[in-house]
Amino acid sequence: MKAFRLALALLTVFPVAPLEAGEEDFKRSVAFFPLVGYLLGLPLALLAFWPLPEGLWGALGLALLLGLTGFLHLDGLLDAADALLGARPREARLRILKDPHLGAFAFGVGGVYLLLLWQALALVRDPLFLLLFPGWARFAFLPFLERYPLLHPGMAGAVRGGAWPWALLFALPFPLLYPLPALLGLLVPWGVARLAVGRLGGVNGDVLGAMIALGEAALLLAQASSSAKAGPFG
Repeated sequence: MKAFRLALALLTVFPVAPLEAGEEDFKRSVAFFPLVGYLLGLPLALLAFWPLPEGLWGALGLALLLGLTGFLHLDGLLDAADALLGARPREARLRILKDPHLGAFAFGVGGVYLLLLWQALALVRDPLFLLLFPGWARFAFLPFLERYPLLHPGMAGAVRGGAWPWALLFALPFPLLYPLPALLGLLVPWGVARLAVGRLGGVNGDVLGAMIALGEAALLLAQASSSAKAGPFG
């Protein structure tokens, strides 16, 4: 299916994009974003059955989650961190957003993000959660993509106005099974979007990448915290 292959090409490192794709194909691909997330979660869920030390499991999970996406969302997070943080006028922020070089905020936010993600993955061994949470993270930013203005058309504009209600249908198992992490997974992208609108005037592909990256981290941290509270016999 062309729309599904396009969703895979947009969100992962797999070179499966159709040779020809029109505007409607991009919009239809949005419906399959959660399914792509499930494909990313599948190796994590399988890895959870492997009796590895927590630290090594977390490192391998991190490598899978970042590597299978081609570090796309991490790149967006780093670019957005430099542009959104610090005291600068809007024009300077927009200029920084286009600059391919990384600044202090990118290194700081990126380092803390990777540490938190690694630790959260080390603590979460629920295979069903690991299968489903990347799908919810790839749905949770879509309502805010529809709500807030775009800085420029780009790829974000190509998928805006797509079939995101269908994406909700595919993503629905996660909030039904894990309602509190799901709520946090919506609040974090909303906060990133609000910050971007306030400081940049809108969202773009880098901001969307930051929304996905931070949304995944929030979901994992919420589940890790819940697992810790449950105790070893939870």
